[in-house]
Amino acid sequence: MYKLLMFYILLLAVGTSVNLPLFGKELQLADLFFIFVLARLIWGIKKGLRTGLFRPPSALRNLIVALLVLLLIACGFSGNSLKSSLEFAAIGYLVILYLWVGGMQLEEQRLKSILNFWLYLSIGLCILALGAFISYAFIGKGNSFLQIYPEMKSVIPFARLSATFPTMNMFASFLHIGIIFLLTIIAYGHWRKRYILLGGLILICAFLTASRNLLGIFMTIFLALLPIRGRRGLSVFKYVALVLSLLTLVLVLMTTIWCVFPTQMNYDRQNHSFSLSINTAPSLYAILNRMSVRFIKQNIWVGVGPGMFNRALAEQVDWDEVKDTYRAKGFDNKDAFLDPHNTYLGWAAEAGLPFLLAMMGLFCGILYLLWKGYKASSGSFAGGFCRICICGIIGFIVNGFYVDIFTMRHFWMMMGLGTAGAVHCLKGLTAGAAEV
Repeated sequence: MYKLLMFYILLLAVGTSVNLPLFGKELQLADLFFIFVLARLIWGIKKGLRTGLFRPPSALRNLIVALLVLLLIACGFSGNSLKSSLEFAAIGYLVILYLWVGGMQLEEQRLKSILNFWLYLSIGLCILALGAFISYAFIGKGNSFLQIYPEMKSVIPFARLSATFPTMNMFASFLHIGIIFLLTIIAYGHWRKRYILLGGLILICAFLTASRNLLGIFMTIFLALLPIRGRRGLSVFKYVALVLSLLTLVLVLMTTIWCVFPTQMNYDRQNHSFSLSINTAPSLYAILNRMSVRFIKQNIWVGVGPGMFNRALAEQVDWDEVKDTYRAKGFDNKDAFLDPHNTYLGWAAEAGLPFLLAMMGLFCGILYLLWKGYKASSGSFAGGFCRICICGIIGFIVNGFYVDIFTMRHFWMMMGLGTAGAVHCLKGLTAGAAEV
């Protein structure tokens, strides 16, 4: 299973979507490979072999069951059973992915090898994306590793990196996890000067995505470095990360409320004055959030149905009210396919408030398990990994206010790896108590 996991991670880094009937371009190569993994797990169960699935504590198990049951109930009230069933299958897949990775018997050496593998995959993607970026800067020809938005040129005067992923947000979140793993190696592994270079390269590429996910990345770095003492460079950098978090927070709030783009900056040399004007029309995110709240009020228990946000949005949004914002984003009508861009409002709108509460309960349960693992073995590499994972999950939870973290495969993978580390730490505590 260890080799299967490494190959799955490699396919995650490829990020290539596969166009299939019913699914469109929602599936990636990693998802198709997971079918083989699932078949292997089912075969093991039938043969009476140890499947390797994580067996969560009763409270966490109850939250997982509640999550799936509430989602299934919401599917039953959906106007499109096929679409909602596919959404249910997608969430079921991610839960199984978490249980599979969380059930890995990972000794510290294997855990380190997985973190290093992810880290060097991130470096490889960064080199690939930077090469494409430099090529575009000199040749002026776009490529599939970059995203270009002419309407944002006044504020973001460069092509944004997406590497092998469909969007900048996906690439930024993959690098986010690479940073989490690098922080673990720096804080609890063997220090190497090359880690400064690797970390700098990843942060440069994360910045060049110009993604709002940068807020969660900077917060993760600050929280991870907060308790570290005695390393002057890291102590200084954690406050740099704090300042960057606050600045990014301001930008995130601005782009959530207003369109902001296009932006004009003028400097009057004669009067030595500077003026900045931004587009204060309601942003697309503000419209989506407002509509999500409306859907929640309409049916607080089961929402509009899993996967049905776009249909409800097209039916209820006032075109005269939103047409300027839509057209600024390149959409000519209200039937545009738009994600809620908010994990919490989006899922409450689609599956109801009880589902959202179960989801948040699951995140809290996983955080508590990681905290127990850290307290059981705070001086070990696995214990330190649990603590850094807590910081990483908090960063992702913050990013959930403007992207859908709940459907990110690598987010569930990271939680699974953290869980595997926590189980390793707690087993060591149990074994130590038994010896006494």
